[in-house]
Amino acid sequence: MGNCIKMTIEYDIDKRWEQGIDHHPKSKELMIRLQGFDGGVDFDFLETGGDGDTGESLMYLLDIIFEEDDKKND
Repeated sequence: MGNCIKMTIEYDIDKRWEQGIDHHPKSKELMIRLQGFDGGVDFDFLETGGDGDTGESLMYLLDIIFEEDDKKND
């Protein structure tokens, strides 16, 4: 991964939350799909919308991955 990519992406998920950085559309789509599964698996850990929710933290990590992919494709 090039340094120019790292310089343009915020990697600290706490800062992302504090700065109000919106989630990547792919993160939102994936979370909706995951939360919609009903296959006998407890997906309560994927809750979103509150401070420190595990699902919200996962979305911020996914945002970083998708933003890196976007930068590579630019």
